Amino acid sequence: MKLRNRQKRVSNDIKQADSKAGITLFDTPSSTFNESSAYSFNIKQEDTKNDSSLLQQDDRFEGKDYYYHCDICKKRMPNLKSVLQHRNSTHNIRASRSRRTKDINTEPDIYDPSFYCKPCKVIYKSRDKYRHHLKSVHFMILKTISKYKKPQNAILPDPDDPNLYCKACDYVYARKITYKYHCRYAHGMTSVKFANPRFRPGNVRDTYCKYCDTRLSSKKSYKQHLFAIHKLDWRLIHPKPKNIVPDVDDPNFYCCACERKLGDQKSFKTHLMLVHFIYQSAPKKTSVEPDINDPNNNCSACQKNYSFAESSLTQTILAITVVSASYLQRREYDIENTAERCTAWY
Repeated sequence: MKLRNRQKRVSNDIKQADSKAGITLFDTPSSTFNESSAYSFNIKQEDTKNDSSLLQQDDRFEGKDYYYHCDICKKRMPNLKSVLQHRNSTHNIRASRSRRTKDINTEPDIYDPSFYCKPCKVIYKSRDKYRHHLKSVHFMILKTISKYKKPQNAILPDPDDPNLYCKACDYVYARKITYKYHCRYAHGMTSVKFANPRFRPGNVRDTYCKYCDTRLSSKKSYKQHLFAIHKLDWRLIHPKPKNIVPDVDDPNFYCCACERKLGDQKSFKTHLMLVHFIYQSAPKKTSVEPDINDPNNNCSACQKNYSFAESSLTQTILAITVVSASYLQRREYDIENTAERCTAWY
């Protein structure tokens, strides 16, 4: 009996509490609305405070790309001399030998192209080492440089650098041909020549866009830029050069028409004959076609015997090229008349 009475009392208490809670919720709708509105208002105030703090962080350089500070208490200082005096008087720390500068009153140039520190009179090998020196020795806070920054026009790399180091971009390349390609197109150094024919510049010799006053890093990006931004076809802007005759006496065996460097004199002469139809000395007889099945490896056009069939075959190809060219020149008039007759039939 006692347990049953207790259960009834507990159940009655629960019901009464639920009913009271429901009454309070329905009686005070305005108070809940005010609390929610105040809560949202507080959130907006916190957001504006965060925005102002971010703006203060962006403006800490005050128009410059660096400032001095104490590396212990992070207090900002006007120059290096004040930093050293502050460290000595406040933190009781004197400058060590590794952090001493020869001229304390001279400001270093953080964008020096040679990475030369004027106060210390030391040249550093790379931009990273130079900036590390400015941070550790001169107690400077430098503005971060974007990884994909535009190369500086005042600094040009050395295309013949043995270390394949681009001092303008502060980057070392692994392959020589990639480094030369970077110098040619990223920095607009048109004097760079390619020994490998696969990396010939072709018609596009410069990736500079005069409409945007910017230089693209590669031929592919330059062509895409012209088509996507300016709706232009690169073939109309960079037509194929005409009337370029290679120098047959080039000491480096370089063909300026193809922008290709040959390995030796023999391959250079062969290239001139097969591609550009330039011959050092014309064959003795151009009207006679050689027999490629000659058992004695004799070229009847040149009247010359060969000891191997491979040499005879090479000479035969060259002779056929000569004969075909001379034959087409002689029969040019007949070919044109034949073409006119064929078109008339159809």
